Amino acid sequence: MKRATRALNAVEPEGASREDSGTATLAHGLDTSFMAKGDRPYTFDIACQAAAPHTVALTLARGDAESEWEVDCGDREADQFNIPAGAPFAATVTPAKRDTDGLILWRLNTIAPEDVQDCEDDITECGS
Repeated sequence: MKRATRALNAVEPEGASREDSGTATLAHGLDTSFMAKGDRPYTFDIACQAAAPHTVALTLARGDAESEWEVDCGDREADQFNIPAGAPFAATVTPAKRDTDGLILWRLNTIAPEDVQDCEDDITECGS
């Protein structure tokens, strides 16, 4: 858990304001919806740790738009996805096999518009 927390901290912009965060097991996966209200953009940051090399499939969805991303467990930096303010969105990680030990840690932050890196909307515009 400490390693995944360090990975999340490594990508958090200095001016970020944490809106939500959580932990899930790889065996249970993740299936969570988020409000994205206001006028500041968001980042959805995700890291995972597993006893053996493992990759999870993250799906981000808003309305009819959907994108899928691979997240490697054990990375030194969390994967970070830009989400503009607006309608609610969902983040889903397919559960791993029952005998797969590990954790998924995630954070939802609001950030300043100038802190958006690369793609402004990783759900609809930049796809996987």
